[in-house]
Amino acid sequence: MGQAKSELMRDWNAPDNYVCAKCVDDDFLKKVIRNNVNRQTCDYCQCETHTHSATPVSALMEHISNTVFYHFNNPTCGGAPYDEGCIVEPISTEDVLYELSLSCNDQLFEDIANAFTNKEWIRTASGNWASSHPHEAMSDSWSTFANIVKHEVRFFFQHPSVSKTSHWQEYEPQQILPVIGKLVNRLALLKKLPVNTNLFRARNRNEDENWELNEKQMGAPPPEKASAGRMNPAGISYLYLAYEQETALAEVLSRPPCSAAIAHFVTQQELNILDLTQLPRRPSIFDSARRNELEGIIFLEVFASEISKSVQKNRREHIEYIPSQVVSEYFAMLFEDNRRNKLDGIAYRSSVRPKGRNLVLFPKERSCIPQFDQVIFHQAREQTFSDWTAFSDAIA
Repeated sequence: MGQAKSELMRDWNAPDNYVCAKCVDDDFLKKVIRNNVNRQTCDYCQCETHTHSATPVSALMEHISNTVFYHFNNPTCGGAPYDEGCIVEPISTEDVLYELSLSCNDQLFEDIANAFTNKEWIRTASGNWASSHPHEAMSDSWSTFANIVKHEVRFFFQHPSVSKTSHWQEYEPQQILPVIGKLVNRLALLKKLPVNTNLFRARNRNEDENWELNEKQMGAPPPEKASAGRMNPAGISYLYLAYEQETALAEVLSRPPCSAAIAHFVTQQELNILDLTQLPRRPSIFDSARRNELEGIIFLEVFASEISKSVQKNRREHIEYIPSQVVSEYFAMLFEDNRRNKLDGIAYRSSVRPKGRNLVLFPKERSCIPQFDQVIFHQAREQTFSDWTAFSDAIA
């Protein structure tokens, strides 16, 4: 951090007021107040207690100013170029605090804004207007990675071949898969799926079809019949399942009248999965000690959304699915958790039923007859939906 920015970070003067936890909404700032109380009366809500309940506003300013200068700077110190004036439109301190979602007592908000000597701000990262925050750099790298594997080269886990016209940020595209791997380990996204977990799989069943409702028909297709899917490349068989029967039906049916075969599977061993359905809650933006965690979660929210996004069936879906296929193959073949265990599969949100959860299982062995012994077939039945009421109830 440059000397000029360091001086600016000290360039604020908090009012000689005291504030209680009721006057701020952020849980982290509430904790800061409770850990530093030394007065019984709050100057903002006038609440008076029998024990100490208020802390100096300066205790909050330490954390708020740190966050402000992580995301913003003044135009001169931020290195913004000038051409008959700053080419980046500065914003006010009040707008900075609004962008950081500071929610608190109105008078406290005004006092915090007025505490800063600097009155004009531009968005920066590491103090510079042209730099990126880690989550932005990772997102840029993911976008470049997705474009490369769709249109330039598919297989570059070890020795990538990349476009000479690509513009790198802090991460090059070939780094993004190991970066994601480290993130899911660090943020505890590797979960254990218990034995005897119920899972479901559905298939369209037309009126003129009479194939048997058995494990062979309801399991994963053989490799020679495995078309490209959201997670699997063509010719490589994965087993797609859903946590909910409604999700399994929603994934294959579009409108009534229609029929589907629905199969019930049960896990027969504990499974090691990457769970993208329940990302950790974001820590407070004002908690600088957990800033790296926040950056990682923001990126993974984008990544999980990209993995689960709806893809239009216009004969180009085989191209749009390529990034998630490469990611799946990375986690299936190369990735290991902190105990050097391989993954059994990936859980992700349904693109057609937002509250639904899907699970794709990787084959235990890849051969002409791929093995999915993580689950056992229990039973299957046929369901027919003749009208919208029955159909909507089935996938609700």
